[in-house]
Amino acid sequence: MAIQPSIYNQQRRAIPPHTIPGRPKSAFERFVDRGGDFLTDYWAHIVMIGLGILVGTAIAIPFLSYFGLDSIAKPLFFSLHYVCAQIPSHSIYIFGHQLGLCERNFSIYTSMFLTSLVFVLSKKRLPGIPWWLWILMILPMAWDGTTQMFGWRESDWILRVITGTLFGVGNIWFALPLMQKSILETTLPPHLQQPLVQKAPTTTARSPQAPQH
Repeated sequence: MAIQPSIYNQQRRAIPPHTIPGRPKSAFERFVDRGGDFLTDYWAHIVMIGLGILVGTAIAIPFLSYFGLDSIAKPLFFSLHYVCAQIPSHSIYIFGHQLGLCERNFSIYTSMFLTSLVFVLSKKRLPGIPWWLWILMILPMAWDGTTQMFGWRESDWILRVITGTLFGVGNIWFALPLMQKSILETTLPPHLQQPLVQKAPTTTARSPQAPQH
């Protein structure tokens, strides 16, 4: 899939090398510059891949246990405890084995992964949502989780999945376009702006005057 370089990198690469003053960059400085360029262009891909690995690991755990690979499944299951309480009564079971994430967290991270995938496939052009719509999308989960935590009511798997999905989609749909907009609006660093600022002033061509008699 062809990836369009960011406006920042297009502008920086468009500057002729001889216009950048100073000593030649060291190998470490060039490495840091390339790393910055990579993060600027592929930060959304990194977010998407991270979420995909998390969701894929949660799904793989019951299958690994089913095929007798508990030596792999159990460490993976316990590692996911850092992001999920893994309450058995609030979890999904496949072949009698518990998924790595509870119903709510599985719906959150799966919807975040799918929304970030859409964002990447749109070449980071997916328009964001306003802040008030983002608030409306995360409020249902806040209400469902808070009322259940204080024992005012008991949620069910349908509400946990629906509210978790709204929460995940809303966060990614709001955050990723906003981050991309901030990156595109970032100005060039000072050492790259200076050659552009110190250009010789352009003079307006004047029409030749008629000789005076």
